[in-house]
Amino acid sequence: MGSSEQKVAVVGAGMAGLSAAWELRKRGFSVTVLERDARVGGRAWSETVEGFTLEPLSPILSTADRELLAWIDEVGVRDDFLPLRPLLVSQLHRNKTSAVEPRSLFDFPRIPGVSPRQALRMVRLPRLMRRYGDQICFEAPERSADLDDRSLGDFGRLYFGATMLDNWMAPFATSTSLGDENETSRVHFLRHYARCFGARPALPRMPLRNLLDAACQGLAVLTRAEVRDLGRVESNSGQPSSIIVTYDREERERMFEVDAVVLATSAKAAARLGAKLLTTAEREMLASVRYAPTVTLALALCRPASWHAQEIRVPHGEGNPIGSVLLEPGQVGGRIPDGLGAATLRANHAYAARAMDLPEETIEKDLLEALDRVAPTVRGAIDFARLYRVERAWPRFDVGQYRAIARLTRVEDDRRRTGSRLYTTGDYRMDPSWIGAFLAGRQAAGRVAADLRVRSTP
Repeated sequence: MGSSEQKVAVVGAGMAGLSAAWELRKRGFSVTVLERDARVGGRAWSETVEGFTLEPLSPILSTADRELLAWIDEVGVRDDFLPLRPLLVSQLHRNKTSAVEPRSLFDFPRIPGVSPRQALRMVRLPRLMRRYGDQICFEAPERSADLDDRSLGDFGRLYFGATMLDNWMAPFATSTSLGDENETSRVHFLRHYARCFGARPALPRMPLRNLLDAACQGLAVLTRAEVRDLGRVESNSGQPSSIIVTYDREERERMFEVDAVVLATSAKAAARLGAKLLTTAEREMLASVRYAPTVTLALALCRPASWHAQEIRVPHGEGNPIGSVLLEPGQVGGRIPDGLGAATLRANHAYAARAMDLPEETIEKDLLEALDRVAPTVRGAIDFARLYRVERAWPRFDVGQYRAIARLTRVEDDRRRTGSRLYTTGDYRMDPSWIGAFLAGRQAAGRVAADLRVRSTP
């Protein structure tokens, strides 16, 4: 069968789904993307109000996200997004904000709240990383399964001390994953340290949704297409069976036949959609993935609160419901109008879990009062506010998640060897971040290409 005849359906048009679809098209497949919603982008959704870009989830990237930055160039929107806008990282300690960007072991004693004696213990970390070797590979989380036996809290307190854990390790590892250090796997911290320590966090110059909109150009993307069923078409020739995709669109049931399906949805949605074709073990593992909620209060400001883009992290020990504050001054042609500013408050994991059922006015009041202890000059500059609640924001990488990824990978590999052409992908298989979603999608495309043996096109 020639490459032009081989068809793949990608279900889900978020970061993982579109990166998979883009890679598959580049390798010579005919790709159809089906998206349930009226728009693409998934959780990269944002809205523009009076020129302000307001985003429920953090848009922060890193200079370590080389693969994603290369894709921005490949998609053809480099001039809109790059270079990234540098982001200063600060941290709250006893209601005072200080810069926290360690570049070497000598910088840890300068972090407010860290005991100098415990800071000296950080010499152990490079030694541990050398001992773990290739067990810590960002693009292969399944290799870390044997290390997935202890929480970040237990690991940090045992090896480095409570002040080091509370005032650097936990904020560094959980600022975007929204996790609790006493439940988050130590592997999550180790992988982020290996990849991101010394790199600079930064902001794209345009909303991430613009990148995903641009990635759809040249792809066959069907929005408002809700997949109802996936069924196997048995083959009598000894070849792997094809899959019938049944979906609803424009109030009509439709179907088409493909050689492979990539489910780039949440883990629970993948378990439901693939129920007929997945094994019991796969369904159970997918259904067990936990997600963290997020609560975001986006503030449009009549003046900049900071002359540089700045993220202020709030350690849990501060007793503040805010987990982080992103301060962004405007710029010409950027995400925020020139001369104005924005402040984005993200609740910590404990408050977000409670706030799912609270009235909006209560949440806004709580977060604004807490903001006075983080950035007291912001409240006087507020023009308008928008509150966002996302029930399933990022997957949680608690203790056991990396072992579950390893089991899921083994079971899926066994099915692939017997001819299965159904693949699941998403940030829950890689990392709770934009780069995690992107790499997960690209890896799924690589598995499809390997199984269908399509040679990459020039």
